[in-house]
Amino acid sequence: MKKAIILLVASFFVFNAETFAQKYGHINSNEVVQSMPEFKQMSASVDKKKKDAQAKVQVMYDTYQSKLKEVNQYGASMMNAVLEERKKELDSLQKAITSYEQSASAEIQDYQDKLLKPLNDKYIKMVAAVAKENGYSYIFDVAAGGVAYYPETTGNITDLVKKRMGAN
Repeated sequence: MKKAIILLVASFFVFNAETFAQKYGHINSNEVVQSMPEFKQMSASVDKKKKDAQAKVQVMYDTYQSKLKEVNQYGASMMNAVLEERKKELDSLQKAITSYEQSASAEIQDYQDKLLKPLNDKYIKMVAAVAKENGYSYIFDVAAGGVAYYPETTGNITDLVKKRMGAN
């Protein structure tokens, strides 16, 4: 009986060797993408945009500081109407600085995302090509915490799970 069980288990492994012969690998997408020459060009473009925005914010901040200094230095000798007008200008400048910083940050992020998309597409194509050439079933991305490559035609159990759950 014991030999029959061992024989049964051994035959299971022999007939299902293909199932157990899957190769798994891992990759660090950040390291790969950052090593690409295109990434260095993209980074330089994004850095230039950041520096331009920082320069504009610095000009706005310098203007704010000079007006604030004027109010602090001469505020006591100014007429109330003039002082109130200067305070409104300061408040308006402060809001403009904050608004510009937020919009510039969003604009820079959008610009970076736009430039990064072709690099990511190239990276995904290369991972798929290398995985297929070397017989890998799955490639896990340790930087993103996900799967960088998987077989598109096998292993997808989405429909089976949906059917079991009674979902469409």
